[in-house]
Amino acid sequence: GKLDIYLHHSSPPYVEPEGSPISEAEVLAAQAMWGDAILNISNTFFADGDYVQAATDAAAKLYGYGETEVLFKPTKSTDNPFRPTATEALSYFVGGD
Repeated sequence: GKLDIYLHHSSPPYVEPEGSPISEAEVLAAQAMWGDAILNISNTFFADGDYVQAATDAAAKLYGYGETEVLFKPTKSTDNPFRPTATEALSYFVGGD
């Protein structure tokens, strides 16, 4: 059968979230939206456009900064692995501090 790990030994007790679970279609739509945003940032950069603004707009649309705590950890970041603020997340997309 298929093994799914829902709790790790150091996890707090599981509490069923309110509302309905996220569907596979919603996950796929979110992944597509994220991919489209990355392409838009890249295309804007190569067209000598305001890619920083494109990245800022993407982060505002895709993440919950300003609405809730965000635990964003870019895959290959080492010195600063977590980006809890929108400004820190922006550096992942466009470089900088």
